[in-house]
Amino acid sequence: MIAQPPRRGIVIGLIVALAVAGALALTAARLRDRDATSEVERGTRTVPRTEIARTISGQLTLPFRNGPDAVRCFGDLRAVPYAEVRCTAHFPIGPDRHLTVEVTRVQHNKVTYRRHS
Repeated sequence: MIAQPPRRGIVIGLIVALAVAGALALTAARLRDRDATSEVERGTRTVPRTEIARTISGQLTLPFRNGPDAVRCFGDLRAVPYAEVRCTAHFPIGPDRHLTVEVTRVQHNKVTYRRHS
């Protein structure tokens, strides 16, 4: 008779590999460019810099890890397609992250925008 390799070890190794791959996929999905939608202020027809900073901070927060200490945007975002504003995310450990936020769609009083590294 020929001895069979222990299948239990192979199955456990496969399960661990799939779990690690799933965690990496979730992390990559959280870090890639993402869209957000906000309402514009009636008088100025812009999205306030504080709203943009709050949204970016939430997008940069990973599961089981804190996000940036602060996000500072250098102006309000105009409700015009392809309008941009620059922002900086300050992390407690590591370098600051410089981002550009760009309008991708304007529909009535809603502006959809995307962050780019």
